[in-house]
Amino acid sequence: MPRPDPHPFVSAPASLLAAAWLALLPGPALATLMQVDTPQGRFTCESSADTDYRQVLKLGDKILYRQPRGPDAPQETDLLKDGIIDRDLGCPSVVGHNGGHIVLRRALQPPQYQVDGYLLVDFTQDDPALIDLGTGHRPARNEDVPADQGLRITDGGLVLRYYGDLPDMLIQGDPPVDPAPAARAVLYSFSSGALQDLNTCLPLKEVPLFGDLGFLADAPDPARYLPAGVRIGVPRADVVATLRRYGTLYDPDDTDGGSTQTSPQLTIPLCGDANSAVMPLFLFESDRLKTVRFEGLEG
Repeated sequence: MPRPDPHPFVSAPASLLAAAWLALLPGPALATLMQVDTPQGRFTCESSADTDYRQVLKLGDKILYRQPRGPDAPQETDLLKDGIIDRDLGCPSVVGHNGGHIVLRRALQPPQYQVDGYLLVDFTQDDPALIDLGTGHRPARNEDVPADQGLRITDGGLVLRYYGDLPDMLIQGDPPVDPAPAARAVLYSFSSGALQDLNTCLPLKEVPLFGDLGFLADAPDPARYLPAGVRIGVPRADVVATLRRYGTLYDPDDTDGGSTQTSPQLTIPLCGDANSAVMPLFLFESDRLKTVRFEGLEG
């Protein structure tokens, strides 16, 4: 089933949809040919005169997708075989890759709008999957890209930081009609296949972002992993304020897990625990943080 389109194409005269657009933005983002090696063979996207400017996706010698003649454009679902949104703007570019995981950037609007979508292609599966990582709004040419933006990809997963909009999967409740772009950071764990918003979780010290966090449940000194601002003995109000700064999705003073009237504890998702395998519990006594423990959750 096609994904909902968070950035419908800006209407324009049909003449603007011709190859002239391809010349407006240099570089591979609007290339007529894109190639990258994967464990399953070379992945190729072509949208050139040889294909009548219709998208053709190949893996080795096998054609995964060929855009049909007529008005139908690639629909883009959770599977690569259904095509990649191209808006008649050419093939996506490769942002980075590690083994069978390839991060792509494809134009969602004409070049002057500087709106790109990020996709992860998982070639470790027999039927390569597509994971939406969000939508980026690129700065003008005379603006500097913030130093903390970009892609970090390892054997365990990836972290992508960009200015724009979160993917629908990470939006709580109904997606806003006209979302305001903001600094985003998403984490994808290759082992769990789970996506996480790094702006709504608690970062830990001396703990890698990728890997099994189950060891925390048996940690002899759990407090050593807590970030600055969360220390044993500090007032509850200070702990709550710190958790809010780290982006907890709920108000700890207004939930069953955090209300001082109903329970002397509160919790927040952990950064890197994309599959929610471990829960941190902050336990209070006399309105001060008494202890912290990590509780393993059954999957």
